[in-house]
Amino acid sequence: MKLSVKSGLLLLVLALLTSTYALSVDDPQYVVDNSEFGETNPNVIHPGDDVNIWIKIVNDNYDKQLKDIKVEISPHYPFEIKQVNPETGLAEISHLNEGESDTAYFKIHVSENAPSDEYRIDVTVTATEYDSDGDANEKQRSLTKIYYVPIYGIAKFEINLEDNNPINPSESEELEIYIKNQGTGTAKYLTLNLVGTSDLNIVGPTTFYLESLSPQTQKLITVDAYAIPTTEDGIYSINANIEWVGEDGAEYTSSIPINLKVKSIIFDNQPFLYLDGVQSISGGQEVTIALANRGTSKLKHCVLEVDGAVELNDNYIRYIGDLEEDDSDSGIYELEIFGDSKTNITATLTYFNEYHEEFTITQEFELDPANSQVNQDGTNYSFIGIIIVLAVVAYILYRRWKKRKDSEEE
Repeated sequence: MKLSVKSGLLLLVLALLTSTYALSVDDPQYVVDNSEFGETNPNVIHPGDDVNIWIKIVNDNYDKQLKDIKVEISPHYPFEIKQVNPETGLAEISHLNEGESDTAYFKIHVSENAPSDEYRIDVTVTATEYDSDGDANEKQRSLTKIYYVPIYGIAKFEINLEDNNPINPSESEELEIYIKNQGTGTAKYLTLNLVGTSDLNIVGPTTFYLESLSPQTQKLITVDAYAIPTTEDGIYSINANIEWVGEDGAEYTSSIPINLKVKSIIFDNQPFLYLDGVQSISGGQEVTIALANRGTSKLKHCVLEVDGAVELNDNYIRYIGDLEEDDSDSGIYELEIFGDSKTNITATLTYFNEYHEEFTITQEFELDPANSQVNQDGTNYSFIGIIIVLAVVAYILYRRWKKRKDSEEE
């Protein structure tokens, strides 16, 4: 009785083993589409890749045959099936003899936004099993396997500035640089190196070790950028060279230009107005007001206007034009004012910068002809007469001194 029970159990186990090994599925083999010949890791999958998948189906039963074999792949996120078979996601194998195998081919696409992880793929195989001796007793076999395929995200960097204020030549500007990982993988052993030019460069350290940076996180770096005095207005780049190791163990590099604007600034005390002279003329007073450029930026389209004296002639506006660094020019104005009385006038300067932005400054002056150099128009006969009289007196005194000296010697 015990022997018959043991025999029955043994037959049941053999039957289960026979049915189990009648159909088997090997682990999928996959290669990234368009991988280059000789690539060291063609089976390392990144977001955005197209992946070729081969699934080997084996008839492990040595006394049964399989027909009408259907292999169905059911990927989950982030995979998307691409059509390479008549029916998307389904491959068919017509027949497998005892111990024979064949391969089903599929292609999937990985979402560009997939973070690093292992993602599930279901493979279901169905087949009709029958005896090789022509026995009409057919059985349906089905097998489902679950696989997890590793995806290695890639770090992608973005550089942002907290403030993008223009830099004035001969001055430095503090830059708050944010480096952000906009990719799907963690960057390890992250190093940032900033490289400037002969016109615009970094003052202080230029290489920064940032350790690691996870996706959607950022780090702040503060540096000083300096533009040399001869730098002309324009856009200049500082290159951010980035090196890191990806989650797949590969080394990566990236270079991102940081564009900075160099803009000459006209400071409030750069244009200098001053009273250059007051002279008496036949029509009144001639006033000279001068303008000097005491900075490195050009003063463009300068116009000088004088106001405040009711006796001012109609020619109260002078166009000065452009003034370069350390350049100066002046405007001459005639006032119908006679005598030595003091008069207040207002000078207004209007000018533009390189970007056609208009500026205005105002300066008041007090005219005091009594304490200024006075030159009258025409010949000054009184002055000439005084000189002649002084010369005659000097000559007479000299003759008397000479005569007295000669008498003493005799």
